[in-house]
Amino acid sequence: MSVTAVDVASSGGSHQIMYYKLRVHAAGAYPELDIDETTYREICEAKEVLYAAMAVEEKYELLLSNYLELEKESLSVAADDMLYGFKDYSGFFDVRLTFNQRVVNLLTSTRLYVDQIKQHVKACLPDDLEAERTVKQYFSNEYDQQFEYRFMEALRNYVQHRGLAVHSTSHSSRRTSSGSDGLMEFGIKLFSHRSEFENDSTFKRPVLREMPDKVDLIGAARKYVESISDCHIQIRDLISDSVAGARAIISGAISKYSAVNNGDCIGLAAQKYQESKPIERLVETVPILLDWDDVRLKLVSKNKRLTNLSKRCVTSNCL
Repeated sequence: MSVTAVDVASSGGSHQIMYYKLRVHAAGAYPELDIDETTYREICEAKEVLYAAMAVEEKYELLLSNYLELEKESLSVAADDMLYGFKDYSGFFDVRLTFNQRVVNLLTSTRLYVDQIKQHVKACLPDDLEAERTVKQYFSNEYDQQFEYRFMEALRNYVQHRGLAVHSTSHSSRRTSSGSDGLMEFGIKLFSHRSEFENDSTFKRPVLREMPDKVDLIGAARKYVESISDCHIQIRDLISDSVAGARAIISGAISKYSAVNNGDCIGLAAQKYQESKPIERLVETVPILLDWDDVRLKLVSKNKRLTNLSKRCVTSNCL
């Protein structure tokens, strides 16, 4: 056992000698690498940073998934309209109910993201006392600059406490051209009505005053998600150095152990032991792996900045 692997702790007036190792956490004979307390703590802290960074990306993915479901639903309903049409109140009710579900899911996941992201950033930047305030400012900037952001935030509060988001739907069809090759194009729009909010004293009056009579909810959702995307990219940039450093610490531990175990590091852990008789006592085990962080990197690669999302739309026309 190397001297650097020993830590002397005091408890109740007695000294406890602690040892730190890298080894496979499984039954059997495996190589052991002694590490010091500083290295052990660095590994523990690096894991916390990577867990928090994963939470940042996971909650953003949840938000985007709910937004995508809203967009897909609009295309699905338009296709149903093209094939079957909507002729009775029951059909219109079902459509409106489904869209209310989609909008509520989006608003809820966005609120979850905004509310929880600050604590995850703080975990990634434990020494930055301004981290939470910086993130809060990112969202405040979007709130100040974009009506759609302000409206969707007010709508989220309304949906949580008062009523539903989708007040009407508009099913439309039009010819793409007057020629013989023209197509009949089907689409749907969702609206929130200003009149529904006017008698609600809790709905933010500044937002109400700048509202048109009807707000196109899919258009507002696109702009809202675009704003959230801008914030998310800034958050990634803010934590990037800390996260990269944490990954390097874990990767270094894996490489070091792999070199003495024929390249095998499955089940690798950093372990803390207390000296005792007849054998040392295992106090703590910290698994060491990068598989989950590899998932985070895939999410980072997949979910890039959504530039001009509010100026995009999907069509089934052959282009």
